[in-house]
Amino acid sequence: MTKRTVHVSALAIALGMLLAACDKVPLIAPTGSAITLNANSSTVPTNGTVGLTAFVTESSGTPVQNGTTVRFTTTLGTVTPAETQTANGVAVATFNAGANSGIATIHAVSGGAGGGSGSTTNGGTGTTTGSTATNMVTITVGVAAVKTVGVNASPTSVGPNGGSVAVTASVLDPNGGSLAGIPVTFSADHGGVDPGVAITNASGQATTTLITSVETKVTATAGTASATATVTLRAGPAVTIKCAPASGNGTCAAVAASDAANTATVTFDVAKATGSSALRDATINFGDGTSQGLGTLAGGTVTVAHSYAGSSSGNSATYTASVTATDLDNERSTVSTIVNVTPRSPLTIDLAAAQAPPGAPTVAFTATVAGGVAQSFAWDFDGDGTVDATTSSGKTTRVYTANTRYTVKVTVQTTDGRSATAQTDVLVSGVSP
Repeated sequence: MTKRTVHVSALAIALGMLLAACDKVPLIAPTGSAITLNANSSTVPTNGTVGLTAFVTESSGTPVQNGTTVRFTTTLGTVTPAETQTANGVAVATFNAGANSGIATIHAVSGGAGGGSGSTTNGGTGTTTGSTATNMVTITVGVAAVKTVGVNASPTSVGPNGGSVAVTASVLDPNGGSLAGIPVTFSADHGGVDPGVAITNASGQATTTLITSVETKVTATAGTASATATVTLRAGPAVTIKCAPASGNGTCAAVAASDAANTATVTFDVAKATGSSALRDATINFGDGTSQGLGTLAGGTVTVAHSYAGSSSGNSATYTASVTATDLDNERSTVSTIVNVTPRSPLTIDLAAAQAPPGAPTVAFTATVAGGVAQSFAWDFDGDGTVDATTSSGKTTRVYTANTRYTVKVTVQTTDGRSATAQTDVLVSGVSP
């Protein structure tokens, strides 16, 4: 009895060891089986992931036994898990792209199962890998997936004072699909871009801001593909202004106050300059707290008259007249000119008397006016305060009838409303008794 018991125990131990060894051997697909490997995207940004699905069928077309081990290999990046088991003939894993760009070739194998020959379609963009083993897919990683880059600017121009423009790059794969997670480098031949590198979003677009004040070419580059857009410089509003005294010649650099109110009147000629953009409006600011609208200046030169007050201190009064023009793009420009109102010259009269011979009763008088334009002369020939004659010129004569000394006065009235008086003495000695 004892020997029989020992024999049975040894047999049980051997059988247990055999079963344990069988448990450690992975279940693999039988000979004649086939694997079809699909990826849910044929492109992926660096450090991105793609789902993998392996369909394993026996030669009869039925799914392999649950728990059949499928092993994944890749030439770039990693696959997690590297080995996994089927459920209803399906094994799933995840491709991890890693930091390097390139093309990853991924295989799924299990025992004697291989890939049949055919055209394998990857997921995502629906890319067909071409005639190849069905247990293999290729995934393009990072900038290696870039086929074309498009770039556009909005707006497409900046005003004469410069401005900012949104620049958008669109990154596409060989089949026209959008690529997310792709770094795009922006550069410009003038001005600056910020940021210089941007990552495409889910729509495959990356955006930067260009700041420039001249015509600029901005370039977007992803991988080996690039594109360039041109941002032009718009014409801005431009006007001219000319100032002249309302009467007489000269410029407004020195305009004498010339009336009783101590004012000077000037005229401004304002026009849209050659090459200017279309104006929405223009306004002249006279520099003395008043202004006037000039419209669009589309009809040509606009002439505006304006009166300026002279200084009450005897010094010059200086004003800056300016025109501000605004165009249809809301761009603005301003031009200006100086108006310098000088004090009025003092009104003076030089009165001279001429007798031939000296002491003769007939005397010729000449009143010379400076500092104003004479309008009339009132004469008091004997100094008694009575106006004896009024003339429009500063020349007259008087015949005296008595020998004596006379004080002669003349009062001048000017065209600007001022007046002044001068006098002289005349000795008459030639009157016959």
